[in-house]
Amino acid sequence: MFILKILKFSIKILCSFAARTVSHTITQLDVPRWADPRREAELRCQYTRNPKDPPLHSVKWYRDTDEIFRYTPQELETRAFNSSGISVTNCSCDLRSCNITVRPERGTARYTCEVSSEAPRFAVDKRSANMTLAVLPEYDPLITGLPTLVQAGEQAMVNCTSDYSLPAATIDWFVDSEPQEDPQITSENHISGADGDGLRASWRTLHVFPDDYASHRGHLSLRCRSIVATWPPNERSMSVRLFVQQRQHVSSYMFSKNNAVASSCSCVFRLQPQLWTFLLLMTKVPFLVK
Repeated sequence: MFILKILKFSIKILCSFAARTVSHTITQLDVPRWADPRREAELRCQYTRNPKDPPLHSVKWYRDTDEIFRYTPQELETRAFNSSGISVTNCSCDLRSCNITVRPERGTARYTCEVSSEAPRFAVDKRSANMTLAVLPEYDPLITGLPTLVQAGEQAMVNCTSDYSLPAATIDWFVDSEPQEDPQITSENHISGADGDGLRASWRTLHVFPDDYASHRGHLSLRCRSIVATWPPNERSMSVRLFVQQRQHVSSYMFSKNNAVASSCSCVFRLQPQLWTFLLLMTKVPFLVK
């Protein structure tokens, strides 16, 4: 019984200690999911102090495993670290929040806010979120060069252009919902040079031979899709219809030809009685004159 009481008491102490291992709790972490290289990004960390806990010791910001910023309220000091190449351009920290402004770097990075209390425990609470340098297209892809009508046996060449983005978009073509990957039908995905902000446009050409698609009944459905390789991928698309002049069927041609022949024969037959009547009258005219 005595040993059991000691075990219960020990468990109670451990639970009490575990409940008080975090003195400051992070209540909100705001890290932009996508960072625009043309603008600085603001990271926000809010926290609260639990009752009867030691005061705030420090707030630290990390980019992956590198410390990039530290706030120490007891020393009234803030300090930025540039060893990771990240640039902290501004900060605003107090006993409830610590916000920093950074110039985004290429790729994806994990940003962590770490809050710790004073001695004796120096209890720590931390939260993390990813931020990726990316600029999504402002507009849907644009299809150009679409003819009003394609004659049977001819081909059409249309182009799809995706808006400037980072990274550049990849373009796919679909005809009647079927992906087009034949290099004789679709060109390679072309990417423009970078503009002043490092963004790039992309385009891809589609050669359409309507006679190759048994599915068309006077038109083909063309769809251009652009995908920016963010996570999740950003997808936009544009769809148009290509109208095709259908060939005249042989049966219809023969039917119309037979009708024409029959009509011609009918006219001949209608003229024959009149001709014989005229000839008969002409042969009898001398007799009537006599």
